Amino acid sequence: MTMIHIPINTRIRLDEAVYKVTCHTETGELNLTCCQTGKPRLISTRKLVKKIIDGEASLDQQVPEALINSKDQTEKRFDAFNERDKAVARERLSYVEKVDEYLAKSNLTTAINDVIQSAVLGGVSLPPSFTAIWRWYDTWIKGGRNITALLPRHHVKGRRPTCLCNRSFEILQEVIEDQYLIRTPKTKLSVFKEFKSRLVRENKLHPEAGRMHIPSSRSIYRFLAGLNPYEVMTGQKGRKEADKVFASVGAGVVARFPLHIVQVDHHLMDIILRLQSGELLGRPWLTVALDLYSRMPVGFYISFDAPSYVSVMHCLKHAILPKEQYLEQVLSQVKAQPGTMMDAKFSSEWPCFGLMDTLVLDNGLEFHSQDLQDSCSQLGVSLEYNPARTPHYKGAVERFFGTLNTKLIHTLPGTTFSNPEQRGDYQSEKAACLTIEDLEFLLAKFIVDDYALTIHSTLDELPLEKWDDGVQKHPVRFISDQQDLSVLLFKVKLKKLTRAGIKIMGLSYQSDAVQLLRQRLMKNGSGKHTNPDVRVKFDPEDLSTIFVEDSHAKIFLPVTCIYETYASKLSIWRHRIIRKAMLKQKLDLRKSSEDEFLEVRQSLFEVAEDLIKSRQKRKRKAANRVSSEERKAGNDNGPLPASDGSPEDDNDDVIPDAEFTSPFQSPEELEEELKRRGWRSSRAGRQNRDGSEADA
Repeated sequence: MTMIHIPINTRIRLDEAVYKVTCHTETGELNLTCCQTGKPRLISTRKLVKKIIDGEASLDQQVPEALINSKDQTEKRFDAFNERDKAVARERLSYVEKVDEYLAKSNLTTAINDVIQSAVLGGVSLPPSFTAIWRWYDTWIKGGRNITALLPRHHVKGRRPTCLCNRSFEILQEVIEDQYLIRTPKTKLSVFKEFKSRLVRENKLHPEAGRMHIPSSRSIYRFLAGLNPYEVMTGQKGRKEADKVFASVGAGVVARFPLHIVQVDHHLMDIILRLQSGELLGRPWLTVALDLYSRMPVGFYISFDAPSYVSVMHCLKHAILPKEQYLEQVLSQVKAQPGTMMDAKFSSEWPCFGLMDTLVLDNGLEFHSQDLQDSCSQLGVSLEYNPARTPHYKGAVERFFGTLNTKLIHTLPGTTFSNPEQRGDYQSEKAACLTIEDLEFLLAKFIVDDYALTIHSTLDELPLEKWDDGVQKHPVRFISDQQDLSVLLFKVKLKKLTRAGIKIMGLSYQSDAVQLLRQRLMKNGSGKHTNPDVRVKFDPEDLSTIFVEDSHAKIFLPVTCIYETYASKLSIWRHRIIRKAMLKQKLDLRKSSEDEFLEVRQSLFEVAEDLIKSRQKRKRKAANRVSSEERKAGNDNGPLPASDGSPEDDNDDVIPDAEFTSPFQSPEELEEELKRRGWRSSRAGRQNRDGSEADA
């Protein structure tokens, strides 16, 4: 059957009701919302197409708003109106039909002006205004060219000032629509003045006995105050903002069991952190994965880097793995800090782990990463993205951020609160005293000992009890090997497998196993041996080992870097700036030994230790990242030396420069800083055979 694409916000007439498309699912279904009742409905695109072909449904991008927003939701028949209203509709129809006729030769503005001029020449002393005819024509088109759309809708107008006749009331409505129900509304006084001037102009065309009464400003103010607040906000701020205040809230998407639906989102935390040495770092980012069924957070990740694939990967890995070992690690980190005053212990457990069925994400670039999509496909996790500009589709995780701020973050020293008014004269930077290790412990303790044991207003029970009851009825899925999980969540690249092995950012990876794989994959038909392409997975936070796919055996082979000491716990981000520093020092990357790489890595570590005290926040953050990554690798004083080697560089790298930036200073500033520290490389200024300097 031929399929069609039905855009979001398309109106659909189905089973004697009007629906609006709210979003698409990955399974080819449409989420519909009834415009009259707000009731949700799920229907497959294929089934809807069949109903359209059979005449049981129809698409209508321009369903009349009057049908949807009227106070009585039943559309009245033309025969149900009195003769006076029918006569008004017939008169309006004569004008809009002429406009439609003139449109064949001109645009809408010219056509309406020609109709007005034709009416004047025909003897009509007071023809309708341009705005009135334009509004009638628009309503008529949206109403499917039905005369019913042109009927006066007195039954939905509500009250009106008793001092106004029909004509003056029409003028008041036109002024309100043109000057008050717009994105840049005029003041109520301006509306009254315009209305008064319109009445004065029209009264000059009539004898004194037939002139309209000019009401007082107070009467118009009362009328404006009594307008439908939803319609006023829709006109002045848009339907989206009006729906936030006035639209009904239904049950929304419902999870049937634990990890059925997990929502993931980022949040810039309202707190300033320091290093253990006392230097300010700034506000960290928090990535949270929240189980919609139990409202339990199943994983999180804190970092000073902007949201990226790496933060999503760490959060998902934390969500899938059991938490016992993690909680012990958090306690040991806090206790290892000198002079800590915290009572580092947990009173409860964090039993949440396992593979989720569906991840609900927003439209951030990090969530549209192909690596994330491939990883989730291999894990059997489906991805669903929110429609654009609809944060309420992840309302549960957004509410968790609000609860976290209110009950924890805004009570800690160094909090910035949510807005300047709430902060007042509180000096956040001076009060800041917590480290990222402190915050990680406090966040984990809040989840385990507070949030999980507090009755959730939506669930009307404890999130922890909801989780425990759910997993007894529907046990979670789990991956058996943690290394398999790490491989699945790594980045994926397509690389050439050569005699020298595989190159990632100029680093060589070699083993007997991958050479045997190369022999099997080499094509021998034409007599010309071509190096095969293989899929490679690697951890962007640790380049010591990569995993090469053996597509025949359906496994990934681990391959270590030949510069094993240098690549240990080395992130791509740090390797990138090390390469930039070496190029700036005129080093030939293709001939540099491992000791030279380690020498630059050590120099950058020492520079970072000094720049942690910089007054510039950007430099402090990047320098702290360099320093903390070395310390997490167990190198408190920088990397250790290694034996010499001579790999060849591979400039044909697929990692874009946009993923990496100079962390704490420009190349010129970096070179200047290295010179100030007296560092020089033995290969700096190397001469080629022709006497010229070697290019890096």
